[in-house]
Amino acid sequence: MSGIFLTGTDTDAGKTIATLLLTHAFLQHGVDVYPYKPVQSGAEEREGKLIAPDAEIYQLLSELKDQELSTYLYKMASSPHLAAEQEGTVLPIEKLITNIKEKAVDQEMLLVEGAGGLYVPLNRQGYCIIDLIEELKFPVVIVARASLGTINHTMLTVEALKNRGLHVTGIILSSTVPEDEMIEQDNRQMIEQLTGVPIIGTIPFIQNISSYLADEASRSEITENWRIKQLQEVEIRGYETTI
Repeated sequence: MSGIFLTGTDTDAGKTIATLLLTHAFLQHGVDVYPYKPVQSGAEEREGKLIAPDAEIYQLLSELKDQELSTYLYKMASSPHLAAEQEGTVLPIEKLITNIKEKAVDQEMLLVEGAGGLYVPLNRQGYCIIDLIEELKFPVVIVARASLGTINHTMLTVEALKNRGLHVTGIILSSTVPEDEMIEQDNRQMIEQLTGVPIIGTIPFIQNISSYLADEASRSEITENWRIKQLQEVEIRGYETTI
């Protein structure tokens, strides 16, 4: 089994949209891919049932309708450790790791979307997203804003992962706000130059992007030039995890 972990430079960097688009791109390349958001805070209660809003975004892909794409759901829109506490529980780390690995068994590719950035705590003991990635040993795709300030945030994220000996296979830049095109282009150039990590895709700023991406042709237009083969080559080289 094999997988890729998507982390952000911070909260709301565009990870969910990036996960949706990366899933679409892999499917277009004939890869059996499954997106998974194991921990979701800010879940919505509807008709007595908790719904994961990020998983609903994934389900814009018809192939994913009615599939379980998230496991641990908490109502409070906060760091998972606090959201779980507000419901009188704690996130079971060992079970979480096992769940992710089991999800990967039957998939050619599992895309795991983390919560927030690398140092978001999952419990009071200080177990963070980066610790989860280290245990899974999945290669990492970083989702970063394309706007002003992203060079610093992205550099810090890359350095933190490399210091743990983790493989950063690519970066996706997401335009979450309207920005000067010259700044965004320079950000792309400088991030690749300073980190040595390729920008594998970009997401333009689009109002109501979730509605826009409900259309398959719109998804294809954005991902047409994404460097998906490079990610597949990483998996072929053996970044795989065993239970």
